[in-house]
Amino acid sequence: MVVGGGPVGATLGLMVPGSVVLEMGSFPRDKPCGEGLLPAGVQILERVRVDLAKEGFPALRGVSYRVPGGGAVRAQFEGTCGRGVRRMRLDSLLADRASVVTGCRVLGLRAVPGGVEVQTTQGPVGASAVVATDGAHSVVARQLGWWRPGFGRYGLVGHLRAPGGDGEIEVTILGGQETYRAPVGAEEVLVAVLAGRHALREPASSREDRYRRVLARAHPELAGAELSGRVWGAGPFQWRPATVARGRVFLAGDAAGFVDPLTGDGITAGLQQASVLAGLLADGLKFAAPRYRRWWRSQWRRRQAVGRLARWLCADPERSRRVVATLSRRPQALQRLIALNEGSSGWSQLSPADWMAVLPWGRP
Repeated sequence: MVVGGGPVGATLGLMVPGSVVLEMGSFPRDKPCGEGLLPAGVQILERVRVDLAKEGFPALRGVSYRVPGGGAVRAQFEGTCGRGVRRMRLDSLLADRASVVTGCRVLGLRAVPGGVEVQTTQGPVGASAVVATDGAHSVVARQLGWWRPGFGRYGLVGHLRAPGGDGEIEVTILGGQETYRAPVGAEEVLVAVLAGRHALREPASSREDRYRRVLARAHPELAGAELSGRVWGAGPFQWRPATVARGRVFLAGDAAGFVDPLTGDGITAGLQQASVLAGLLADGLKFAAPRYRRWWRSQWRRRQAVGRLARWLCADPERSRRVVATLSRRPQALQRLIALNEGSSGWSQLSPADWMAVLPWGRP
């Protein structure tokens, strides 16, 4: 059984034959999200016969980092492109494919001989195992005592009616703040503002006004663009549960921890967890929990390390300008970091010359 019918839960439902996916909400629905699916995530969905290109989701061919007045560096994805995945459409598409049961809230669960009994608003349901993919505020993690409070940065997320641009994820570094932009439709872009909590809380200022103020600095060409929905608040962006697996219960997606979205790997990381879990469950439950915990720790360490490096490089304007300048002469270093971030390559792929470009040892 899967609890949570978002992209990770629905995909897991498609991967595990006979699984039931429960969702307390309904579709279509919206939520704050980076909506940039990296190539590794696209490939996982292709394995369950979900063709995002055929469904009209815009291509993402790479990532760029820019400092206003200080240049930019671009890196192309190798092989398969990513996709801009508007959650209003993606969640409904996957939920329909996985036959997600909506309007069903989980009230509790307990171990029983040979499985888990899940109490829901539609009555008790038995399962051999339960995977909770019900988000950063996971009901299942709370019920089991695994949930821990988050910390870190916050964000403002909105969608604007505007052309998608060059088909890339664009990060604009403003010194202590960043914006994250991605095309999510033919005439719609997502722009997220990422910063410390106090930087996004101004007295006598509405959430939309604060969002517009930063948007005008980072993307003046979008300053007058019409919002296609509300401006969402999001965060904090760092949280990790006490464990992600014990016995016959597992956590995946945001329920298994959340890192700063500056690296844009959230949905992809969750789909990778779903793919690994599907394989472990197919091999049998006896060793699934310890094997998943071990694999998850490796993924978590990599994501945290790349995230810390990205935040450190973006925190100081002078440092950011120097790094962008050196990386513009060695874009392959950025390409290798992006591949590392999405899990398609390891640390060993970064050469000493790559590190010299990434770390600002001296002025360019």
